[in-house]
Parts: sequence; C-alpha cells; structure tokens
Amino acid sequence: MGKSKKKKFKAPKPQPTGLPSVKNLEADIDESEANLAVKEPSGTVAEIIEKLQSPNTEDKEVACSTLANLVTQNGAIPILLQQNVIKILAPLIVDTNPHIRHVALGALRNFSVDGGHEVCEEMIHKDVLTPLVAFFQKCGVGWIPEKCEGKKHTDTTSQIFTEAVHLLWNLCEGSDLAVSVFNKENLMQYLFPCLQPDVYGYAVAVAVAQCLHTVTEDNKMAASFCRQTESQSLLQKAISPDECSESVLLSILATGILVNAYSGEMSSASGEVVNRIIATAVSILSINTQSLIESAVDSVNQNGNSMNGEDGVLEEERKSWPKGKLKDVHNILTAQQVSLEIMANLCCSEDDSWEDMDSCASSSSDDMPADIEMEESNDTSSFTPLCVPTEVHSAFEHHDLLSKVLSAAQPLNEKILELLECCPGGNKIIKSLSTVQVHALLCVNNIVNAMEAGVLGGLANLHKMWDGLVQLSLSKQATEKLDLLEAVTSAMRAVIQKLAELDSPKFSEVTRNDLNFLFNLSQHCEDKQVRVNAIRCMSTIGCLLTKNQQLHTLLKDMGVFLLDLIGHDSDLWIVAEALDATFDIFGEDHLDPIVVEIDLVDKLRKILPMLKSRINSQRENLGEHYPVISTAKTNLVRFIKYKSSQH
Repeated sequence: MGKSKKKKFKAPKPQPTGLPSVKNLEADIDESEANLAVKEPSGTVAEIIEKLQSPNTEDKEVACSTLANLVTQNGAIPILLQQNVIKILAPLIVDTNPHIRHVALGALRNFSVDGGHEVCEEMIHKDVLTPLVAFFQKCGVGWIPEKCEGKKHTDTTSQIFTEAVHLLWNLCEGSDLAVSVFNKENLMQYLFPCLQPDVYGYAVAVAVAQCLHTVTEDNKMAASFCRQTESQSLLQKAISPDECSESVLLSILATGILVNAYSGEMSSASGEVVNRIIATAVSILSINTQSLIESAVDSVNQNGNSMNGEDGVLEEERKSWPKGKLKDVHNILTAQQVSLEIMANLCCSEDDSWEDMDSCASSSSDDMPADIEMEESNDTSSFTPLCVPTEVHSAFEHHDLLSKVLSAAQPLNEKILELLECCPGGNKIIKSLSTVQVHALLCVNNIVNAMEAGVLGGLANLHKMWDGLVQLSLSKQATEKLDLLEAVTSAMRAVIQKLAELDSPKFSEVTRNDLNFLFNLSQHCEDKQVRVNAIRCMSTIGCLLTKNQQLHTLLKDMGVFLLDLIGHDSDLWIVAEALDATFDIFGEDHLDPIVVEIDLVDKLRKILPMLKSRINSQRENLGEHYPVISTAKTNLVRFIKYKSSQH
C-alpha cells in the first residue's frame, strides 16, 4: 500500500535583502520553462546560486528559505535541477551554522516531496547522500538534545535532526540505492536510539519511526539489527502508548518495524509477539475518530480560528496543515492507516508465488496443446484459507479484527465532512478520513481472501458484507472518488469469491436488476481496475448459477453482455478479462444450449483474427497486462476448438 504524502518544510519568509520574493519569481520560472535548453544559469536562478555560495551567512539562509518555497511551484524543480542547484545546496547540510543546516535540509526535503521518485533518484546522483550521511555521523550514536527552558525556546538540534530524518525517509522511499547506502553506512545505529520520546521528544521519535518503518521493509540487514535484544527492548517500549496522539502514532510505527524485523514471516515470531502486534492495531482502530473530530472542531470555533462570513474559511486555510486538536486527529488517522496496512500485509501468504500466476502465462502461444478441460476453469481464488500462520489467524479471530476494519470502511459521515469544510486544516483531515476508508476496504479484501468462513461470520455475515459493499459502490462518495470505488470493488470480489467457495444458494434468486450495477461498472467506469473487478464479480456469480443443472435466465444476459465487451471494447485488458469470464461461465457442457442460442462460438471465431491483429500491433504498449491478454487469446483458440467438437 502506498504511503501518505509527507508534510513539507515551511521556511520562514525572508525579508527583502536583494533576493526577490517567491511571488516575484513566477515570471522568471515561466521564462525559464520556455528556454530549458539554456545551460548557463541566468536571472533569478543565477542569483540564488550566487547567494548559496556567498560567504555571508544571511545570504545563504535567505537563498535556502527562498528555495524551500520556490520548489513547491509548478515547473520550478526541472529548472533548478538543470542548473545543478542540488549539488550546490547539499553541502550546506553540514554547514557550521545551525540555521543554514536547518533551512538547507528543509529545501532539500521539499525537493524530495514535490519531485517524487524521479527527483529523489536525481538528488542521489547529485550526491546529496554524502553530506547527509556525514551529518548523522557527526551527530553520533546516542546524541543528546539541547535542554530548553520555557515555551518560547526551541531545540534547534532536534529540529535539524528531524529535517534530516525526513529527507532520508523520502530518499529511501523513492530509491533502492538510498536504502543500499543506508545499510552500507549503518545509519540504523544513529537512528534507532531516537525511538525514545522521553529523551528526544515525539517530533524526533515519530520522524525516526516513520523512516525506519519504510527502510526496514524487505531489508534483511536492517531486520537483523531490529531483532537484536537491545533493539527489541526499545521497540517493545515504544509500542506501549501513552494517551497523547503522538504516542499512539509512534506505537503503531514501532509495531510496523517489529513486523518488518521478522521480514513478514510471522510464523517465526512467538504467539505473544503476534498477539501484541494485532492487539495494538485493534486498539488503534477502535478509537472513535468522529467524536475526536467533533471535539476538535468545537475547540477551533471556541478559539475564534474559523473565519466569519457566509463563505466560511478561505480555501488557503482549509488546505493548511491541521493544528491543535485537529493535529491530534490527523495523528490518530495516520496511525489507523498504518494499522490497516500492517493487518492487510499480515494476511498475505508468506509464499507470494500466487502473485506471479499470471506472469507464468507469458510463454503461451497458439501452438500449445489444445486439449482442455473447460469445466476446471471456474476456480479463480487467489488465496487458500489459512495461508497465514495459525498464530495470526487465531489472533485475528480472538480480537475480532474484521469488525473493526469494517467499521473503518463505513461511508464518511456527511455531518463530519460539513464541519471539517468550515475550519482551517479541514481538507487534510477529510483526505485522511478517505485514505483510512480506502485502506480499510483493501484490508477487508485481504482478510476475506485469507481467512476461513467461520472467522468471517459464515454465510449470513458474508451476505451482509456484500449488501453493504454494493450500497457503498453506489454511493455519491464512491462515484466521485475512483480510488474508493476501486477499493470497494476489490472487497466485493473477495466476498463474492468466498460465497462461491461456500456454494451460497442465495444467488440463485438474483435478478437482472440486481446485476445492472455490475454491467454498468464493467462497461462505463473510467477506472480499468474497477471494470476488471466488476467483470470478475459477474463471472463468479455466473459460475454460481451454472452449478444448477436448470439453466438460469441471467446466464444468457451475461453471455450477450460479455460478447459485446469482447467485440467492441477498445481496451485489450478488458477484452481479455471478458474472455476469461466467458470461459469460466460457459465452459460447462450443460451450458451448450445457451452457447448455441447466442451463437457464442461463431461470434468468437469471427472476433479471433481481429483480436490477434490488435495484440500484435499493440504488444509493446500492453506492459504488465500482456501475459493475461496473451493467455486469453490462447484459451480462446482452445475454447472454440473444444466447443466446436461438442457439436
């Protein structure tokens, strides 16, 4: 699962000291974009570079602050990269002046956030890691923060360290090379002790935990460090949260590091460790965020932070970073998101060979043997129950994890959304709520696939889940957010597959109206994965209907619909999935009367030459879907030959 976008460094706005303000730079950016071929820096960029290289401390500080704000503007990063600004800026990470180090790290952090993975790679090639590693080495193992007296004093050392950790986190998340350097330079020894909030404060501890949660994933060297006795002791302490939201976030991040320490192989962990991991996640998912939001919004309004007037808060304030109690809400939502990621990953089999099932078909060709048992094609399950360790399975059941995850997947409360729309920082909370909901649905998908029916509540509860997911797929929220709709339909696929495994009799009562929404999603949705999910749901229902020797009237409707997709859809992946559904549903011999009635074989025979031509002409652009498409073509030849031999 993907990570949430990082909070950016906000540099103090410099006073005029000869360097133009950020707003005044926009015209220069537009002009530079039109002349990207120019190699020599000029205008604003030249002035920034000059200030960065100035012996004057104030010049360097102002230049770094300006860069931190400038890189957030569209089009700025390519120009700055071309003029080698990173290579000039990076050495300031170890400048003798702490304020220069702080703003330089902040500017580089914003480069890594706004530029994405490609810019992170470029930053590494520009050698940003050398001074960054030197910074951590200079801090040393077990460095001690400054002691500050009074609220107005801030610990500059901790702030600088936090910026450096955030930059390292972004680089490692965007580049395997950065992770290799992390391991080679043994940066774990500098970061791991900082998981102690009582020594370093929560800002440092949480930043370090976020970084290590990323770096330790699929990293044997880092995992080995985490399994040392002293490391385990630190993690166990961090997993025990206090009441504050930062402590809750730290606890689940430490839990994620602990999971990574076992390289995802929880069968090698003790039952006590597994139980604590899942208990921590469940306790965080049980937090009532709705009441927290209502309390936070009331607090914002009482403090007079909301804007007066009919239009409510300004757009700029709505998009600002949450503060006060809303920041606490954001921390809790982030912790819930991480909890769901961990639980979803624990549901995946330690043997990931199932992920490669489709890729094994890349060697398929029309020359493969044409003998095929069509009735064996109905098994579309990707998981086998109990593909997770028994300790995980038992802990999931003991803590009733599924009900907590389903609660997080519920539609967002409209009243809460309205409240958040009217307060500063509200947009960030709304996005976090949506992210938690999507992660919950993806977690439902994995849990349903991996667990036995008894743990899932049996047929009755699975049908209840199906009905709820169908309603969510039809909701305004799902139709407006494709990532949500994709997650909903993924969960629907898992539930319908589990119902098929249990031979649910209820689907014999299904009507055309019941399936119209699947037909519509399969044909008209903008998101291809949603269309594929809908087709597979329909295929599973079709396979359920074929188990009755008395032909269901809906099977003919499905056949006609699938033929239309196969013959007219512009996307070959969708065509391939529709073909697979056709093979699954109509492979059984007792379906032949419908096959003949809709003229299925002859129509497919006419489609085959065109399909081959399209695949050949588009092969280079099919990417990861080529094996699926190629296999569907091969099976189409077999299906036609098999069905033709029956008559």
